[in-house]
Amino acid sequence: MRKDMAKVLVERPRLIDSAARRRRIVPDDLLPKSIGLRRDVREAGGFKPLNENLAPLRRYLERQVGRPWNNVFSEIAANLKSSSTVQQHVRDHIKDFVQLHPMDEARLWRGIELRWRQRLYVDPRDGLLKRTDRLIWARARVNRPVPPAPVDRVSLTEDRELQRLRGLWFEVRLAQLPRPEYRTVTRRARGAGSTAGAREITVRQLVTPAVRDIVSGLAICGGPEIDEPRGWAEYRRAHPSRTYAVSKRQLSRMELRRHGLANAAG
Repeated sequence: MRKDMAKVLVERPRLIDSAARRRRIVPDDLLPKSIGLRRDVREAGGFKPLNENLAPLRRYLERQVGRPWNNVFSEIAANLKSSSTVQQHVRDHIKDFVQLHPMDEARLWRGIELRWRQRLYVDPRDGLLKRTDRLIWARARVNRPVPPAPVDRVSLTEDRELQRLRGLWFEVRLAQLPRPEYRTVTRRARGAGSTAGAREITVRQLVTPAVRDIVSGLAICGGPEIDEPRGWAEYRRAHPSRTYAVSKRQLSRMELRRHGLANAAG
C-alpha cells in the first residue's frame, strides 16, 4: 500500500450542510421556550459529514486477491491509524468491500440460503483473500435466467388483438393501412437559390390521406411522403405489419379470466 494512502482517501473537503444557508428567521413569539443543543444544531445546519474517497481502497483490496488477509490488513493498519477519527472511519469501510466472516453470513432463513454482498471475502480455511464471484453460488446468481418481460400484447386473429394500455387490458380492432397513391410533382432542388436558373426535380409525392390510430392517437400514412427506396425502408421499419387500430374496448372480468390476464392494481 502506498505511504500516502491516508491523504488519498481523505483528500476531499468535508461537506457542509446547506441548511445553514437557508435557515429562516423565526419571530420571537414563535420560538420554543426551551430547546436541546442537538435539536438546535440539527435545525440550524452546519454539519460536516465525512466525504472520503474510497475508490483507491477498493482497488487496492482487489489487487491483493490471493494474499493472506493478515498481511493485507497489517499494511492497511500501518497506513491508516486507529488514533485518527477520519482514518478509523475509513478502516470501518473495509467491511463494505471484504466479508471477514463468511461462515457467519452463510446461513439459512426460512429455507433461503443467505450470502454476503461484498466482492471479496476471507476464506476461513486458509485465511486468503478471495473473490466472491468465483464461488459456485455467486456464479449461479449471475447466470440466473432473467424472468420474461410482462406481456403487453396478445394476438387473437389477423384483425383483433389484446393490448395492455396503462395497466388495463383492451380488445383492439385492427385494419389495413390504405393503399398509397402517388402523384408526380415538380420541386425545386435543395440548396438551389432564387435565381432563374435554379434546378428543378420531379418526384412522386403521396396524395393518400392519413388515418388516425385510435390507440396512439397519431396520424399514420399509407406510405412514405416521397416514393423512394430510402423512404420505403424507413417506413417498413416503423410499420412492419401495415395495420392500425380503429377501435378499442376494455375487457370485462369474465374475459380477463378466460384469457388468463389481470389488470394492474390501483
